[in-house]
Amino acid sequence: MKKFFFLFTIVFFNHFFGQAQDFSYGVITREELDLKECPFDKDANAVVLMDEAKSDYDDEGHLITDHHVKIKILKEKGFDAANVEIYYYRKDDFEDILKLQAMIINADATGKLVMEELSSKSFYRKTENERLGKMIFTFPGVKVGSIIEYKYQSFMKNYNGLRDWYFQQYFPILHSRFTVRVEPHLEFAYRVNKRPDFPIVLKQETGSDLVYFEMNNIPGLSNETYMDSREDYLQKVIFQLSGFNNGFGKSNYMTSWDEVIKELLLDKNFGLLLNKNIGGTKELMDAVKTKATEEEKMAIVYNYVRANMSWNGIYSKYAMEGVKDTWSKKKGTSGEVNLVLVNLLKDADLEVYPVLVSERFNGKVAVDYPFVDQFNNVFACVVIKGKKYYLDATDAYTPAQMTPNDILNTTALIVNRKNGGLVNISNDSLKYNDFISSQVELDDKGILSGETYISARDYARVKRVHDFKEKGKEKYIAGLYQKNGITVNDFEFLNENNDSIPSEEKFKFNTSLAVGGDYLYMPINIFSEFDNNPFISDNRFSNVNFGYKRTITTNMVVSLPKNYVIDALPKTITMSTPDKDIVFNRSVSYDKENNQVICMLVFDFKKSLYTYDEYPMLKEVFKKMFTYLKEPVVLKKK
Repeated sequence: MKKFFFLFTIVFFNHFFGQAQDFSYGVITREELDLKECPFDKDANAVVLMDEAKSDYDDEGHLITDHHVKIKILKEKGFDAANVEIYYYRKDDFEDILKLQAMIINADATGKLVMEELSSKSFYRKTENERLGKMIFTFPGVKVGSIIEYKYQSFMKNYNGLRDWYFQQYFPILHSRFTVRVEPHLEFAYRVNKRPDFPIVLKQETGSDLVYFEMNNIPGLSNETYMDSREDYLQKVIFQLSGFNNGFGKSNYMTSWDEVIKELLLDKNFGLLLNKNIGGTKELMDAVKTKATEEEKMAIVYNYVRANMSWNGIYSKYAMEGVKDTWSKKKGTSGEVNLVLVNLLKDADLEVYPVLVSERFNGKVAVDYPFVDQFNNVFACVVIKGKKYYLDATDAYTPAQMTPNDILNTTALIVNRKNGGLVNISNDSLKYNDFISSQVELDDKGILSGETYISARDYARVKRVHDFKEKGKEKYIAGLYQKNGITVNDFEFLNENNDSIPSEEKFKFNTSLAVGGDYLYMPINIFSEFDNNPFISDNRFSNVNFGYKRTITTNMVVSLPKNYVIDALPKTITMSTPDKDIVFNRSVSYDKENNQVICMLVFDFKKSLYTYDEYPMLKEVFKKMFTYLKEPVVLKKK
């Protein structure tokens, strides 16, 4: 997908442009009342009529943002829009939510408008974590046709809290606009992330102290299957402080990636923590000395930190509590845990650097813009014989030799003056590798029963162990195997705690086949995980990111009842994309001597990332593949 990025400097503004359309709180237009569906998104369950905010400052330099939202409910599935959560930075009282008002507008039986203002008792504060709080409220009496409206003021200590502005949300938006005025001594850089076919209004008059952004008629963006990051496709304006003037001259912030690295290495919560002797590690270092190779030393330190520290669920690039205190408490943010890991790897005499990452859910890094806020986390990067290993001690399931799935196909920043810089983390030789084998018997009543064995290697092992431990045995079985009338018994999960060998699963199962007169219809695709086609939508907004390459092989041998014969056997086929990056093989044969049907399916995905303009080809390939997967073996009674 092509994206246009613009970089501007905001400085010395004096007045506001008044040309924008006015949206007054509590004023409803006839057009809004009569609206039955979103004109450019017919399937939308709700539509944002207006999303508007203005950011300004007071004499003390506080950042004050007035926000106003109006939403129309179009269908019952849109009722969730009436449950509102407004997040704010609660740590150190950095931000507060003030002047909150909300109302719901409905029409009674006579068509008369009924406006109901929410009382202050309707608003609740809730602590999300140590950094974030949220204001919660719900609109009563919401129904199809309701218009909900609210406004509030965000009061922050300073401009460091200036948020990005999103023109696009889950629901479509008719009008979105944002105005910002920045203190004269501050300079903010901003870039606009948008599709070229979506126009934007951007106004900044010469000598003005305000910048105005506006977009209209933006479709909603939901989470598409295998979306690499929803953040990458949202229409938005991204801000970052780029400099300030303190009266003695101008200072710039992070004007290049080298400057970013320099600033980070001088940061008391980051670079100045990299050579700390955190203490209490004699047992670990003694164990490291017994290992012969650097790979073994890396693994033992990595596994020791994972086993002895816990993550509090907060993503961070920094260690705000320091590394010594974090190590003492054995708990911290991702930044604190992983900067502890970097220090211990240094103590083991390994070449290691902190590396800022933007995990796939956080969005891609725009390499032309040295904004540190593009990254959401910090990992450890160990270099052994020229090969880079990326370690995240908050990840309980990925072994040291594997790149975590969340950063595959992303750009990262290694923080080191000599050996640092941007690096692309692409898929390596490891892949998602599943082998599934079933020995099955079919009786003359159409009951299919047997035993299945699954061996999972590399990323398949990581995913299966993660899901099994996080979901628990019963939910894991129900989600993968107990569907379409299948019953699973005697389930075993083996090797879950030894990441040097494949995980294994063994279980017995039975199911009843579809019967039509004298015919039985036996499926050839039972446990491949390709149950439903994920690509049925005609349009695609985002890239398709599988994360890793995949090879899945299923082999099923079915002993047939003596009173049935083969009536129709699916043909052996091989199907592939023009570039051979997806290859699908189906082989179905009949062993007359043993009266058995042998079914083999091979799914080989040699490419992990497809751009949105490749989607039509991918959609067609999956459509054909699922057609082949649905063809059964047809058996006829003698």
